[in-house]
Amino acid sequence: MKLAFTTLLTASLLSSPVLANNEGHRIGLGFNSTSIEEVDTPSYDYSASGIKLEYGYEFNHIVGVNLSYSKASGSYWGPIDTDSNTFKIDTDIGYTFNLDGFSIKPYGVIGFAKFKEELSAYGENLGSWDDSSLFIGTGVRGTFNDHFYADFRADFINLETENVDNFVDQFSFTVGYKF
Repeated sequence: MKLAFTTLLTASLLSSPVLANNEGHRIGLGFNSTSIEEVDTPSYDYSASGIKLEYGYEFNHIVGVNLSYSKASGSYWGPIDTDSNTFKIDTDIGYTFNLDGFSIKPYGVIGFAKFKEELSAYGENLGSWDDSSLFIGTGVRGTFNDHFYADFRADFINLETENVDNFVDQFSFTVGYKF
């Protein structure tokens, strides 16, 4: 009897219109802020900002995958400029709460990031470094009228360059369209 009740309850929840329209493709464009802290030299903390492009696919009301590319520019102390780009592939896991014409999904993220940074001063190249790493993050995505979405997200990446640990924090706000 318990198995029959569990099966019936599961089937009714999965076929419920409350869970409808959660899967699908989405594309977005947004703002990205990157902050880098060199652990061994705390005076070398700096930040950059730029744009973010993303593609995502929601498998259901819990799991989604994302591909994103962000490019940021900023100043390192004084005349030193920094240009960075980040490519990420990740999965977000959370529960989508559906309301009337609106849904919200708080989620956690785990994925892989490839980060590259180039430094220059007065137009002269000072060098570059890149690294790849697993990362974690958290975010919240709201979808309006089943198609338009806004996403706020924070990702935390631990990278290494020349035996120096770097903590990279990336915050982004993205708006887009869900198909």
